[in-house]
Amino acid sequence: MTSPGLYLRWLAPFLLCIPAVCLGATYHVSNQAQNASDTNPGTEQAPLASITAAMKLVTPGDTILVGAGTYREEVVWDGDDWKDPQKRITLAAAPNARPVIKGSDVLPGPWQRAQIDLTTPTDGPQGIYWCPWDKYPQMVFVDEEPLAQIGLQGSPARAKGTNGFQYKRQWDGKTVQDMRPGSFFYDGSAKRLYVWLADGSHPQEHVVEASVREDGAILRGTWTLRGLDIRHFQDGFWPHEQAVTVSGDRSIVQDCHITHNDFIGLIVSGQDCVIRGNEIAHNGLMGMTSNKGYRMLVEGNELHHNGWRGDVKCLTYGNKYVMWRDSRFLRNHWHDEPASALWLDISDANILIAENTFDNCNCGIYFEISRWAIIVNNTFRHCGRAVWIYSSDVLVANNIFDSCGEGVCVTGSPRHALYRQSATEARSKPCLMAVRNVQVVNNILIDCVGYFVGITEGTPHGSGNWSDYNAFVWTLKPYQRTGMHLNFMNGWDQLYGKLPIWRLQRHCDTHSVVVDPGQLNQLRLGSPYVGLGKHEVFADAKFIDRAAGDYRLSEASPLIGKGLTLPMELDSYVLPCDGNKILTRAFAKTHLDEAPDPGAALTVHGTKPNAHYRLQPLPRPRALVDLDACEPGTPGLNRHWRQTGEYPRFRTTGEAESVPDEDWVLAPENLLADASFDEPLAKEENADAGPWHGDGRMQVYQGMLAANLGPNQRSNAVTYQQIGKVRANAEYLLSADMTVRSAREGFAAIAGMYLAAGDPAKPMGDVVQVRREGGRGGSWNTYDLYVQTGEEGADANVGQTQYVVLYGRVEGPEGAAAGGPVVFPRWDDVWLLSGPSQ
Repeated sequence: MTSPGLYLRWLAPFLLCIPAVCLGATYHVSNQAQNASDTNPGTEQAPLASITAAMKLVTPGDTILVGAGTYREEVVWDGDDWKDPQKRITLAAAPNARPVIKGSDVLPGPWQRAQIDLTTPTDGPQGIYWCPWDKYPQMVFVDEEPLAQIGLQGSPARAKGTNGFQYKRQWDGKTVQDMRPGSFFYDGSAKRLYVWLADGSHPQEHVVEASVREDGAILRGTWTLRGLDIRHFQDGFWPHEQAVTVSGDRSIVQDCHITHNDFIGLIVSGQDCVIRGNEIAHNGLMGMTSNKGYRMLVEGNELHHNGWRGDVKCLTYGNKYVMWRDSRFLRNHWHDEPASALWLDISDANILIAENTFDNCNCGIYFEISRWAIIVNNTFRHCGRAVWIYSSDVLVANNIFDSCGEGVCVTGSPRHALYRQSATEARSKPCLMAVRNVQVVNNILIDCVGYFVGITEGTPHGSGNWSDYNAFVWTLKPYQRTGMHLNFMNGWDQLYGKLPIWRLQRHCDTHSVVVDPGQLNQLRLGSPYVGLGKHEVFADAKFIDRAAGDYRLSEASPLIGKGLTLPMELDSYVLPCDGNKILTRAFAKTHLDEAPDPGAALTVHGTKPNAHYRLQPLPRPRALVDLDACEPGTPGLNRHWRQTGEYPRFRTTGEAESVPDEDWVLAPENLLADASFDEPLAKEENADAGPWHGDGRMQVYQGMLAANLGPNQRSNAVTYQQIGKVRANAEYLLSADMTVRSAREGFAAIAGMYLAAGDPAKPMGDVVQVRREGGRGGSWNTYDLYVQTGEEGADANVGQTQYVVLYGRVEGPEGAAAGGPVVFPRWDDVWLLSGPSQ
């Protein structure tokens, strides 16, 4: 049980978000009042006519109350930023009012009918009308319903821009001839706006509005924004591309409808902010986004149909959050999102995602290039991919996955990521991103037809990831009687086929159970091919009411007791931020310009010295939860957590798992000093000719090492590079690309790699070798080789000179004529994954 003190410590930042008693002035706005005027004092008896007039009067501590009506204006506060969050400005709906702020104007007409020679003729009559209009509209609405834009999509300035935020699909048709029912087209040269209503009716019978404004509400400082509808704002290109921006500590955005805007709906950034009870929907690129947030609370919102414009070249759309720390997403409902519903990307840390519902989303949660997340007590229904983890230290537990294409995907590869530790850093710092310590426990996964769980293979950059004590439920018609419809994956590209194979090859889900009447029937018939025991296969999960979304288990459910009772403290170290000061790093700073010894770097392939990136020791493969120490429990939604509001958290005591900034690891790249094929690499007696040395029989070919058919085909052509001294208690990962080709029968091609130490150099561990017989070729593949060293004095390699060794040879008949290059080994990087620096 959590102590009251700990509970209050977690709650304290959000108690500070509650507005203090307002002691400032209150200004009333009501454009429907008969005596409304911007020259009025703004009292309730003599209100202002516009919000803009009120914004010119308010100072920190004041309140603006807006009456019912439609306000076609931009709401921007031009006052100075202030540092006292106790003095907030409130912009809110007046009691019992629902004001609307719009970025559109009504098209007055007159409307004239047009007869157009259409590119694609229609079967029925044309319903195209036009009216004069001198402003370029990006959106047109008929009785609040949007028409599709024909021609250039969105902002012309964005299409011409070079910032990487341009649409992949720039055009939908070109001229008025490409119109179709439910669309509009703007002819800029003739200053005409054409519309074709979906039902072909005359636009004069409807309210037709065209977007003309860019900034809906731009508020800087500490604000409360409450009870307003904000819509129809178009994309003015950076920095005028969002309908609502609230940037300031302890700000509150509550009970607003931010819908039908052209690019971004809502941006909130700062510390201790609350975004609660809003509808954020039908925004062109992103519904909500932010690139800085500390101790933020996103609660009880509905987000749907965002990203209708489609993707942009920089691959960001949906709802995306960058550099959020110590924040919570609670009880939100994402549905019908064509992109990522909740995308946390780059430097997010210590995130709780609980009690949310995701329906019909392309991807439910994507946690990428980040560390420390707790994803629990959520429900995912009919999503393409429900949860995607590309980060470290993540608990995915006690969730429901119903009818998703893919359940939980944990992917990872050595990735040179730009990772920011703090919003105050001038630039991002390169690092090696890890995918470690991800645990998938206590979940119920139902009818995930693509696969239930996919976890990247265990490598030093992607290890310690685990799945167990889950329940896999199949209620559809099986297409393979022995269970091959229950699929598991290596990340997303290697199929394990069924649960017994997943267990055998990956040792995951050894305690998980299956609900599948088809497999149970096969077991009862004595089939030896199911590969499961009768004690772990059941006929019915016995949910209270799955169709109604009630996934509680009845008292007769066989799943009760088949999970674990998880601890409240997870075994990974994190300290919450102090203000905006980062106290726990996910990875240490890595920029080469700050290297203590710039001369230690190599010069490679025409690049300047220091053209390597420093790779930081990764988080240790420490399990978040010791599953063997847990008491029995039940998979599925955890009612106790929901009732108490208490969720697992990361430990805040112990040894930090990041290393000091001055601990440098230099990793030379694989590009070679000489790219010509004919010139051999340096031989041993000419050691100063370049960084690579060997017997001279391996050559450089298009930036790769190559071994040709030589006079003695049964001896290796060898080359090697010195990379430093072997460290004690260290983990090394050698990654190399290799392919071998042998186009003729009777020949074979061999390529290999290993890490070596000493003089003479001897392999430190395994040797990775690829061989192809005559007539067969192979594609490029990446091979990883892992070596771990021991204590100094106990491991003879420690302190010895360390080398990367590559070799190749071609075997063929004696006296055969030389052929083309057939062996291509190329090493990418050696990573020091852990261990003290020298």
